[in-house]
Amino acid sequence: MNRADRDYREREVDRDVTYSDREDVRAVAGVNFILGIWLIISPWIFSYTSGAVQWDQFGFGIAVVVLSVIRYAVPRSSWASWLNALIGIWMIIAPFALSANRAVAYWNEVIIGIVIAILAFSNMRSYAHHRTTV
Repeated sequence: MNRADRDYREREVDRDVTYSDREDVRAVAGVNFILGIWLIISPWIFSYTSGAVQWDQFGFGIAVVVLSVIRYAVPRSSWASWLNALIGIWMIIAPFALSANRAVAYWNEVIIGIVIAILAFSNMRSYAHHRTTV
């Protein structure tokens, strides 16, 4: 096989991996978008009594929505997944730090934080795996 054929095949593999990577990233971004919307509206649905927890979820919900839109529009922007991972970790810690008064506030924030962190870490891992296999 000559060099031109080998270069062509490498470009084809790169294109396929990039397409697969883009679709995976966009699927995770869609789930994160929904989780961010849930974080925004859930304090009012559950009638949180702690204003700090309420505004924490609202603010970080907006951040998750914005980061998911960025990640969907620019799938190679892996920094958005890093920020989502940090937000997920904070959401796990926040009920303790902000003294969540109600169990529903505590569990909502912890569960959503775990899911956001897992999705972010898997999205980063998937992206790194695709980049190294090319």
